[in-house]
Amino acid sequence: MASTQGAIGGYATLTIDGEVWNAENIKYKTSGFKRETVVAQTAVAGFTKMPTQGSISATLIDRKDKPIAEIMGKETATVIVRLVNGKVITGNQMWLVEQPELNTQEGKFEVNFEGDDVSEDIA
Repeated sequence: MASTQGAIGGYATLTIDGEVWNAENIKYKTSGFKRETVVAQTAVAGFTKMPTQGSISATLIDRKDKPIAEIMGKETATVIVRLVNGKVITGNQMWLVEQPELNTQEGKFEVNFEGDDVSEDIA
């Protein structure tokens, strides 16, 4: 039987190059492989297997001590997420894939980092 004791979601911290950011809606995908089924006219033939990038995305809350331009320039960032359930997600040499757009009414902006070295560890 699977263990579901204790917290399974909620509180999390996100750091970008060692700096803690207030964040919400944090999501991640570990790097790995994508498989696609190959179908012939006579039967399923098997699958192809290609590497895929991992990603870490979040909604960040604006900081008056950090210009958004600094985030926009990230091309080799280390992004770490620590989850309440003890998992630690680490992305190395990550790049920002979309230019953030700040919602001035809410003081928030979206970031999406991708890279080929995103792993999930259980602390």
